[in-house]
Amino acid sequence: MAVRKRKRKNRYRGHRTHGAGNNKNRRGAGNRGGRGRAGSHKHKFNLYAGTFGTERPKLLPKSVARAINIDLIVQSLPKWIAEKKAEKTGEGIIIDGEKIGFDKLLGKTNVLREKLIIKNLKASKKASERILAAGGRIESEEETTEENEADEEESPDTGETEKEE
Repeated sequence: MAVRKRKRKNRYRGHRTHGAGNNKNRRGAGNRGGRGRAGSHKHKFNLYAGTFGTERPKLLPKSVARAINIDLIVQSLPKWIAEKKAEKTGEGIIIDGEKIGFDKLLGKTNVLREKLIIKNLKASKKASERILAAGGRIESEEETTEENEADEEESPDTGETEKEE
């Protein structure tokens, strides 16, 4: 037959105050610091600190563009071609910024011998000059928008204004 576990009330039989200390401690709610959440902004603050108040909007960290120099690209080319992160074609070596995990191209290099075709990378002025000088090109969305803006600026104005009626 299984042994029945006695309830706490019954376990305390014969122990005068049932674990409450002095008899006075059972009177009212003073011994426990109030009923319920009373004192949650005062003496029970640490118990309820995370459960009340307004929540401030979380600030997102500023995104920092990951940059890479041309000389590091040239140094890493054999590895990237083996991993198929870069592709060697007749025109040159195609490098996609999303595949290699960088956002911006910087111009530090000694001598650039390879023709690089850069996609999905922002390039600094010096980097773009050096890639173009080596016979490569930069294909990015921003470059095309800059070209469109330049075309709009160069288009001649007729000088006429529309009359509002």
